[in-house]
Amino acid sequence: MLKAPDRQAESPRVIEARLVSLKTLSELLDANRSSVRRWLRSANIQPVALGRGRNGAIRYRWRDVQDWITSHAPVD
Repeated sequence: MLKAPDRQAESPRVIEARLVSLKTLSELLDANRSSVRRWLRSANIQPVALGRGRNGAIRYRWRDVQDWITSHAPVD
């Protein structure tokens, strides 16, 4: 029987290397994908291409996104 990986036991390097999709980010931020893509581009967060061509997946480093989110002051 396979067990889910113990997230507590993961090294900081593995956690830092996590990648997230634009779809996941748009759901998390409750915003349209094109808006999220524009925000990431303006924040100079570069996507990571997995694979080549049309079937390649585009992901973003979670650590970069998290740093960008926490660097913005909350809106009153």
